[in-house]
Amino acid sequence: MSASPPSSRIQPKWHKPKDISNERPVLKLYNSLTKSKTEFVPKRPGHIGWYNCGPTVYDAAHMGHARTYLSMDIIRRVLESYFGYKVNFVQNITDIDDKIILRARQQYLFNELKRSTTQLDESLIQQVESSWNDYAASKLAKVEGAVSTATADWASFEQKMTAEEMAKAILLDEKFKMNFSALQVSRKALDAAKAAITQGKTDKQSADALLDASQDILATSLDKAKGLQVEHPEIFRDLPAYWEDMYFKDMKELNVLSPSVKTRVSEFVPEIIQYVQKIIDNGYAYAASGSVYFDTARFDSQENHDYAKLAPWSKGDMALIEDGEGSLGAKLEGKRNPSDFALWKASKPGEPVWESPWGKGRPGWHIECSVMASAVLGSNMDIHSGGIDLAFPHHDNELAQSEAYYDCHQWVNYFLHAGHLHVEGQKMSKSLKNFITIQEALKTYSARQLRLFFLTHQWHTKMDFKHTGMQEAIQMETTIKNFFDNVTALGNRIRSDGSRGSIKLENGDITHRWREAEDELSKYFQDRVDGVHAALCDSINTPAAMDEIVALISQTNKYMAPGASVVNLELLEDISSWIQGTMEMFGVDIGKNTAASGDNGEFLMQCLRELSSFRDRVRQAALDKKDFKEYLKLCDELRDVQLAELGVALDDQKDGTALVKLLTPEEVKKARDEKMAAQAAKAAKAAAAKQQRLQKGWERLQKGKQSPEELEQERKKENAEMSKNALKKLAKELDLQKTLHNDYVKYKSFLDSTGSQDNLASYESFLDQAK
Repeated sequence: MSASPPSSRIQPKWHKPKDISNERPVLKLYNSLTKSKTEFVPKRPGHIGWYNCGPTVYDAAHMGHARTYLSMDIIRRVLESYFGYKVNFVQNITDIDDKIILRARQQYLFNELKRSTTQLDESLIQQVESSWNDYAASKLAKVEGAVSTATADWASFEQKMTAEEMAKAILLDEKFKMNFSALQVSRKALDAAKAAITQGKTDKQSADALLDASQDILATSLDKAKGLQVEHPEIFRDLPAYWEDMYFKDMKELNVLSPSVKTRVSEFVPEIIQYVQKIIDNGYAYAASGSVYFDTARFDSQENHDYAKLAPWSKGDMALIEDGEGSLGAKLEGKRNPSDFALWKASKPGEPVWESPWGKGRPGWHIECSVMASAVLGSNMDIHSGGIDLAFPHHDNELAQSEAYYDCHQWVNYFLHAGHLHVEGQKMSKSLKNFITIQEALKTYSARQLRLFFLTHQWHTKMDFKHTGMQEAIQMETTIKNFFDNVTALGNRIRSDGSRGSIKLENGDITHRWREAEDELSKYFQDRVDGVHAALCDSINTPAAMDEIVALISQTNKYMAPGASVVNLELLEDISSWIQGTMEMFGVDIGKNTAASGDNGEFLMQCLRELSSFRDRVRQAALDKKDFKEYLKLCDELRDVQLAELGVALDDQKDGTALVKLLTPEEVKKARDEKMAAQAAKAAKAAAAKQQRLQKGWERLQKGKQSPEELEQERKKENAEMSKNALKKLAKELDLQKTLHNDYVKYKSFLDSTGSQDNLASYESFLDQAK
């Protein structure tokens, strides 16, 4: 029997660390189905099936669209890149819709009128006049007396519409200002057209000017007169195809990820017909007059179904229900219940048509999303999303018809809605003249600045798009970018000084760079990492996450403030890398230095040429024995002009050295110009203050022209019998006058000796001489 090994050869017991993972926050999402933050549990671990309601493409995408699609893009990126889910992101394009049909018809008819009109004549003016009167009658009717006054005497009506009267009218009709503006522009063009005919200007250009100014006025009347005659299918395809392309270009500029799967309504019509038929077969829909309607009452009466899950309080809101049916759906017949909605619409003349078991028709709006989402994601999905304005009736109808199709109780597990967008405190609306397209916004702000602005707002709450908020986003962008630039510059400096990050002591030894300051910053960093995690788990709370990041940057900037000689580069770059990765996860491309991309050899030669030129100028100044100020001037020119043109920034440090940053020429010149502008403003302020002091001093000096004796005689002449108090007051006044007069005598002597005139410039010279 062998002896037991000595205890020194046996490993000691290993102690498993305490598992505290259950103490960390878990991901919760604000779920519109519960109106609360609920823990996110996907059907399949590690995977998310997600359907996002896409745009109805009939016009330019606006900031309301950006509110939804940019917000959902941020959430998608976080779920993919931070939480590690594989997201199957499905998004539709609605290219069959009442709005598209109307816009396509109106645009086609207007273009045809413009094409066929070769000259300006009385008949064209009469046509526009007639359309103008019809437009006024229909669009101004909500304001008492507006129609009769406007059509009888527009000039008087226009004059009457003061800001106060306009505000009153808008309370009665929110679109009043927009319609008033359309009438105003057209009326001005009509007056100009009449004058043009009088002057013999009847060419096509004059006719087009009238038509273009009256397009909104003519669109309604043209469609009313000829809309039912429009039959060409391509008319209804070309318009949405164009705006779909524009939409995706806008999304690309905003750095919004493309959908995993893109669906179009026009490509799913056979599936829509099949879907509708099954809902009928399941007993939740009925055909009437060539249309098919969803039976909301029967569906809601079933024990395993609930209608209007998202907004049950809106069930009887007829205004929302009618708006959901579309402007062309109001004339449909056969509904059993006012709350019932169309799954299939019988087509009328002037509308696109498809053959179906119920006759020629087209899909209803709500059914489209149900069919396309089901085709890709099936009978149940993890996430459905869209704008909050779609919650009722669109999304509630979607849920109802899908659950009727599958005869299930829950088609969607988590419903995410992006909050409303306001502009400077008001709802964005064409009628309020605060309507902003994405392209218009991008003319003022960069895509990165817009995304930063969105990141500072919780995705499901109301967002106010305003100038002050954007300025804060721009300042945040500057703060983040300056941080990355400073870390990069410090890294370059430390790597080039040969210290390898060590600190040299007075006795010649070296020591590490991990002291109390590094320890505190490292712990602060880890706390901010945990803070970001908690924020993202809290329904992707990006404002809180950004607060953590900005706080970390602020603390790290304080640590860097003393300069490169006392920082731990590895810690700095670890923090910088984490912040950059987090911003990249949010879709913000910042922190990557691309300034030196391109031909590095050519860039190096340009720098060397500038340094050689600088050496030549310094050498010549030395040979000419110039004053030291000339050398400082040459140094400033190298920094502010020559190197700035190359994108090289030199930031003077407290230790007398300069921090070298490689940026873009535009960034360096912008910073230089801002610095010079600030210096100029400071100098101007100082000059103004100096001028004010000179003026006051000169005016005070002028009082000294009178001698004390002359002043005393003047005062006694004014008051022959002075009291004791008056005499005391006079004595003080005479003492002051003596001082003033002595100063003036010196000043007068200076003027006489120099032959100068008595003015501010001479007074300034006098003061300089006295110094």
